[in-house]
Amino acid sequence: MDKFVIFDMDGVLVDSEPIHMELERLLFKQLNIAVSTTLHHTFVGMAPKRVWETLIREFSLPHTVDELFQLEKEVKHAELQARQIQCIPAVDTLLATLRENGYKLSVASSSPHLIIDLILKKLGFRHYFDFIVSSEDVRDGKPAPDIFLEVAQRYQVAPEQFIVIEDSSNGVKASKAAGMKCIGYKSANSGNQDLSLADLVTEDFSNLSLEEFERLRNDSAKV
Repeated sequence: MDKFVIFDMDGVLVDSEPIHMELERLLFKQLNIAVSTTLHHTFVGMAPKRVWETLIREFSLPHTVDELFQLEKEVKHAELQARQIQCIPAVDTLLATLRENGYKLSVASSSPHLIIDLILKKLGFRHYFDFIVSSEDVRDGKPAPDIFLEVAQRYQVAPEQFIVIEDSSNGVKASKAAGMKCIGYKSANSGNQDLSLADLVTEDFSNLSLEEFERLRNDSAKV
């Protein structure tokens, strides 16, 4: 039986959440809105268009979602292109180990393709993944399950056969709503995220063994 793992990108493959938070604060300042840190942290892992829908409603912004999404893409792409980007510690080893042991890997990220492609190219990770799915590819982004169900659809495999690795409450909720197993990655840079719905939580990818992936797969097979 084939084995499948879906990786979130921001906060799981790359330590980009602090950059996103910094650039979003600059955007909020440009828009003359005061977004609390607590509210800002609820956006981690959420599809950008959902974030802008919330902020338009909350602050009565005179812009469209598409206008603000396009502005965000342009600002973040320019800044990320100019910066050094580091992968999350030990995730490179985890990717190589999973592939060497027969796992099929994909990315499901709330970020737009423009940003995903840039980061995966900078990290040299693109060759690990069969499919790259963005919130741009589905109707509803995280915390809706659509993005994970889209990956399953592309493989033509039942959602129950997948393990998802996520660092955000929104991502964990989306993976469980899709009927998938989930490993929560507790990242200090992702804010105070509620990962309690995850089947397993880790703070260090070097501590994740193949046996734990096999256990989660076997648990799925029993359902």
